[in-house]
Amino acid sequence: TAGKVLKYNGNIITAYYYSTSCGKTTTMAAWGTKEKAENAYLQSVEVRDQTGDYERNLPWYRWTVDVTAARLSTILYKNTGKDVGSIRKIYISKRGPGKVALELKVKGDKGNLTIKTENKIRSALAGDYDIRKQDGSKVKFRTLLPSAFITITKKKSQIHIRGGGFGHGIGMSQTGANEMAKQGKTYKEILKLFYSDITVEN
Repeated sequence: TAGKVLKYNGNIITAYYYSTSCGKTTTMAAWGTKEKAENAYLQSVEVRDQTGDYERNLPWYRWTVDVTAARLSTILYKNTGKDVGSIRKIYISKRGPGKVALELKVKGDKGNLTIKTENKIRSALAGDYDIRKQDGSKVKFRTLLPSAFITITKKKSQIHIRGGGFGHGIGMSQTGANEMAKQGKTYKEILKLFYSDITVEN
């Protein structure tokens, strides 16, 4: 690809990328940026073929977190400065393209909290706890949750977060591109999946 550029409507694009998809990508809406004509090449697409998601066998394709409500309340206070007290309810109140979380609401006995955009949600929920990848391995992410493609459920005093992918989800998935290449896809086929209606030019 040396010497090649990607263009959309005659302009060189900003080719965002990230580590691993959950099977879908998202748009600039995840960052709270308005979707407009100039960034319309960043669409939510399915990273799959007729046999299924390209990354379905990779460790970061799916991951889970189990944390007590009391501990998560402390984590939220540390990360946002807001003390909600005992968490009574926590849920995704708004989703964007590809089902990425755009807004998280927390209701506690001391107050409520609303967090917007994928990055701020990932920052707010990050703590010193184990994240279990689908291969069974465990890691800790103290500053950022792996992605905002998540569901959150509360059962009594436990909170379960189920997530997919690693990164912001906008543009090209690096491991997705790698899996496509292993299956014989050309660089143009790969780029045209992740960046809609672009041209590859010298």
